[in-house]
Amino acid sequence: MPTNQEVKLRGLTFKDEKLIFDWKSDEQLRELLGTTYPISELEHHKWFENKMLESKNKHFMILYNDEAVGMIGFNNVDFINRNAEIFIFIGDENYWGKGIGTQAIQELEKIAFKNMNLHMIYLHVFSFNKRATEMYKKIGFEIDGMLRESKYLNGKYYDNILMSKVSKDKEV
Repeated sequence: MPTNQEVKLRGLTFKDEKLIFDWKSDEQLRELLGTTYPISELEHHKWFENKMLESKNKHFMILYNDEAVGMIGFNNVDFINRNAEIFIFIGDENYWGKGIGTQAIQELEKIAFKNMNLHMIYLHVFSFNKRATEMYKKIGFEIDGMLRESKYLNGKYYDNILMSKVSKDKEV
């Protein structure tokens, strides 16, 4: 597993737009993220501009040995109830299975629980993404529920699993 020095998070910059578009154009990654249709560069540009302008939801690039390898962040931040949805993806499959995602989520937890004073973070993962589900369990996320057979992909239905972690689960 990589050391904390090898995995870092940094804020998005406009220079990241093309790399993220390239990642999201990969069919296998799109399926894991639940986006089965390709998006145009114009659609991506509008999405990226909105992400750069948002003040409440924060998005970060995942760096491994100072190279951008993925994206992670917060959506639907609710400061009143002190919770937020998180997301992550490693864009280059050459970096899958190396523990980078685990380290990145642990870094994001520090931001969530210490800097943002959130009480709970949650995520959605599709049942066909066994590797991600097991990784989330390993670092303390628990299954809260699921939307059964809510994702249709390649002729089959899959569950959308809701998982969460509260700040008392781990001293960060």
